[in-house]
Amino acid sequence: MFPRPTPRFYHIAITLLVLVVLIGMAWLWSPSGDEDLYAEMSDEQILAAAAEFYESRPYYERPFPYTEIPEGLADIRAETCGQCHGEIHAEWSISTHRRAWTDDAQFMEELAKARGDYYEDQEADYSWMCVNCHTPQMRQLERLVVDLVDDDIGQPVYVDNPVFDEKMQQEAIGCATCHVQDGTVYGPRGDTDAPHSVTRGDHLMDEQNCVRCHQAEALYPDDVLGCFFTTGDEWRHSPAAEDGKLCQDCHMPKTTRPLAAGFDVPERETGRHWFGGSLIPKHPDFEEEIAELRSIFGSGATILIDDHPDGDRLAVRVHNKYAGHLFPTGDPERHVEVEISVRDGEGELVAEAFERIGSRYEWYPEIKLLSDNRIPPGESLYIDVDWPESQAPVTVEIEAHKYRMYRDDFDYHELEGRYVRGRSFHASRWIVDLQRNKAQLERIDDDLGSRDELEPTATPPANR
Repeated sequence: MFPRPTPRFYHIAITLLVLVVLIGMAWLWSPSGDEDLYAEMSDEQILAAAAEFYESRPYYERPFPYTEIPEGLADIRAETCGQCHGEIHAEWSISTHRRAWTDDAQFMEELAKARGDYYEDQEADYSWMCVNCHTPQMRQLERLVVDLVDDDIGQPVYVDNPVFDEKMQQEAIGCATCHVQDGTVYGPRGDTDAPHSVTRGDHLMDEQNCVRCHQAEALYPDDVLGCFFTTGDEWRHSPAAEDGKLCQDCHMPKTTRPLAAGFDVPERETGRHWFGGSLIPKHPDFEEEIAELRSIFGSGATILIDDHPDGDRLAVRVHNKYAGHLFPTGDPERHVEVEISVRDGEGELVAEAFERIGSRYEWYPEIKLLSDNRIPPGESLYIDVDWPESQAPVTVEIEAHKYRMYRDDFDYHELEGRYVRGRSFHASRWIVDLQRNKAQLERIDDDLGSRDELEPTATPPANR
């Protein structure tokens, strides 16, 4: 017969049991353990583990926190929102936000590189960071990250997402990105009698709603990896910010309309949901739907022949007149090319000039910024022309293109036919009297149309 257990025995036994459980849990949650063990966790435990991990990371490495579906809605897909908010949904459906996933061939190629699909000797996977701006809601992620092996950003520990919604993933940056969180739908006022829960969301009219993705600046030197989206900081140091002008003021032009169809609701001022930017279509098939927006947003900059501020001569002036950030901004490969041709009275080419406006990086073996001549808000870049010694007036033709990426990368990724590298946004013809240092515009064709004056009669709504 064994002796009767004492209270001290029970205390020791319970302590040992707790230690065994804690050790088992630590092993289970450790990245060095078998990842298949996560399959034994409940959905709630998986979501809690992912939330804890993401909250420990910088904001640009996180998806939006998990949210319950608001009361009154079957799901938070954009197509569901569009059943009532049809006009807004139609605007969003041709936006770059809508095209930010599989419609974006450049991003798909970059994502493949981040996963290691391009290189046989790459074991690292950085794609978990990249997807959070292109599919920002946790329901859009097929797999969630719950840890990093040895705190290495290239060694994520994945688990299958129990709330993954494939249809919602394909919508990319949809309605829920801005409007759904904390189990409710956020609106600009929050006072509507909607069939679902509604809460006032002041963040909808705040730049923080945009810079979460458009201000993602980070350098990981050990991994030779960098992210350089600085539009938010560019805006913060601009005259636009000083004047209280927000991202939404330009990129979401105001209109007055009912917020939902089929309901007895008043007309209210709201923003258009095109989110116009460079207006380069993501695919050749999207050109027609994008083209109609160019006269609404304009190009951000004007190009003209003007007096050079440093001397008694004429130059081609690229003036960042409208943008509240650098021109161009965004992806570090974004750039503008300006070509200038000078012809005499016989039509003979007598001078040329060229300028590339953008940033240039060296990406390997070390990331270095080589040059950056982008134009700050309200400022200008002057392009000198080697004018001929001519007594007679000359004709000057200017052409300008916006590009999303440099030609070598475009060709490397074999994107021809699958992606649009850039587009023309300005063409003008001038008569220049070099003896008097005078330039007269003959014709201009740009995003605002064809005309014989530099500025259109009416400024586009997005630039007012």
